[in-house]
Amino acid sequence: MTVAGRASLFDLGEVDRLLTTTRSVRRRLDVERPVPAEVVREALELAVQAPTAQNLQHWRWIVITEEKVRLGVAEQFRQARWLDRYRGTRSRRGRREAESRRLQDSADSVVELIAKVPVLVVPCMVGRPPDIGRIDAEWTGRGYRFDPDDIRSRSRMGAMMASNFYGSIYPAIWSFQLALRSRGLGSTITCMNLMFPGPFAELLGIPEVVTPICVLPVAYTVGTDFRPAPRVPAGERTFWNRWGIEEAP
Repeated sequence: MTVAGRASLFDLGEVDRLLTTTRSVRRRLDVERPVPAEVVREALELAVQAPTAQNLQHWRWIVITEEKVRLGVAEQFRQARWLDRYRGTRSRRGRREAESRRLQDSADSVVELIAKVPVLVVPCMVGRPPDIGRIDAEWTGRGYRFDPDDIRSRSRMGAMMASNFYGSIYPAIWSFQLALRSRGLGSTITCMNLMFPGPFAELLGIPEVVTPICVLPVAYTVGTDFRPAPRVPAGERTFWNRWGIEEAP
């Protein structure tokens, strides 16, 4: 196979199929079929090949297979979903009824999924999420702002540090999901655990200096015939060289 006249190192048809059909799977997870620990290990070994800021590899992974622990997580998700529903009665009033119901049903299904799925994986990062506002305030409070000609007076550090923090784990999470998909398993990213950070950390024994990022329910899928999702074409939301310029050079 060639790309732009050059030989490709991979079977692009299969690579593209993997990338375009790795879905966020909820309803089509087989909660009755056991997931061998070795399959999870293989997927994690592939995941940690993902890039990470400064090659620090500050990720940690908690794999939950014990029913008691999983049910504890599910109970926290159930409470978080109740709070989210309360908030949603206000924030979703402007949406179409059918769309709102679909989104609520999908979120409700995650709660039940957490309680039944054979494996939960919790990606974590060593460290705490950067406080953008505090970091920027400290940075600009060092006297740089008093010199308008000094490039340091126009710089900020908070957003860059936050991007490095989350950008060092989500590529690995996505690689983990791709590895699962290639082995006939599915998953979905859910973050409702973050509504109860203290109780969640206590349940799993997570140290205070470690940040859980999300929870991924993992199981074999019912069937493998996933299709690309409907998406707005990238070309309609891509600019070249400057914002608003839609024509390629």
